[in-house]
Amino acid sequence: MHEERQIKPADFENILNNLDAVVYVADTDTHELLFMNTYALRHIAHADNFSDIAHLPCYAVLQKNQTRPCDFCTNAKLPANGDVLVWEFKNTRNQCWYQCRDRLIDWHDGRRVRLEVATDISERKHAEEALQRAQKELKILAETDSLTGLYNRRAFFRYVDELIKLRVQTAYFAIILLDIDHFKSINDRFGHEAGDKLLSAIGKALRSLNNKNSVVARTGGEEFTIAVTGASQDALVAVAHEVQALISDITLNYFDATLSCTASVGIATTNTQSPDISQIMRHADHALYRAKAAGRARTEIAT
Repeated sequence: MHEERQIKPADFENILNNLDAVVYVADTDTHELLFMNTYALRHIAHADNFSDIAHLPCYAVLQKNQTRPCDFCTNAKLPANGDVLVWEFKNTRNQCWYQCRDRLIDWHDGRRVRLEVATDISERKHAEEALQRAQKELKILAETDSLTGLYNRRAFFRYVDELIKLRVQTAYFAIILLDIDHFKSINDRFGHEAGDKLLSAIGKALRSLNNKNSVVARTGGEEFTIAVTGASQDALVAVAHEVQALISDITLNYFDATLSCTASVGIATTNTQSPDISQIMRHADHALYRAKAAGRARTEIAT
C-alpha cells in the first residue's frame, strides 16, 4: 500500500511563487488584492513581500499612477461560468507586454474573485512591431519617388480613388498637370546632378500642398500631377496658380550657378459625383499643351 500524500496549501503557494508568470487574485467588487506571487511582486509591484501591499487595490499596485479602477478592467467581461478571458496588454509600470488569462473563481470565504495569470510576451510583441515598421517602410518605398519624396504614378491613382470617395458631396475635383519648362536644357548645360537637385527642390516645394484634400505625385521625368478637391472651381484654379508661383520662386545654388525654373500648368475641374479620372486628365493635358504653345510659364484652364 502506498501512503497517500496530501499537497498542503503551502505547497501550492510554493508552486505559484516559482512560476515565471504573473499570478494574482483580486476582489471583483472592491479590487482588493488577495494574493500575488513572487514573480509579480518582483517584476511589477517591486515589493519584497505580499504583506507590503496586501489589501491595496490591484490598480494601485499593478499600474503606474493609477488612483481609480482601470478603464480596461476585465471584471465586467469575465464569463460567469468560469471560462477564461484571454487578452493582451502593455503594463504601465514596467512597459512589458503580457498575455493575460482572467477567470472568475470562488474564494475560500465565498467571494467571487478574479484570478489572472499573465505571461510576458514582450519579445513577440517587439518582433511584431519591428515587422510592422518594416512593412510600413516597404510600403513607403513602393509608393514614393525617391528623388522628390512625392508619390509615384502608381500610388497617385490609388490615393486619388480614396480622395474622391472621401470628398464632400458638393466639393469640386480637379487634376492639375505641370511640366517644368526647358528642363532638358538644364541637364544639358549643368549636368544631370544639377537637374536632380532641382527636381528634389521642386518636390520639397510641392510637398507643402499635401493634405487631406490633395494628392501630389511625380508622374514623369519633369512632370507632376496634383489631384485636389475644393469648395469651388475658382478655389481650385487658385491652387493651380499657387503651384506655378511655387515653382517660379525656387532658386538653388549649384557651384557657381544659380538654378531656377518655371512651369507650364494645365488644370481641369469637375463637380460630378463619380468623375472619370482618365477623361479629366486628358482635359488637363490638353490645357497643359495650350500653356506650352502659348509661351510656357503660364496656367491654362480646360474648357
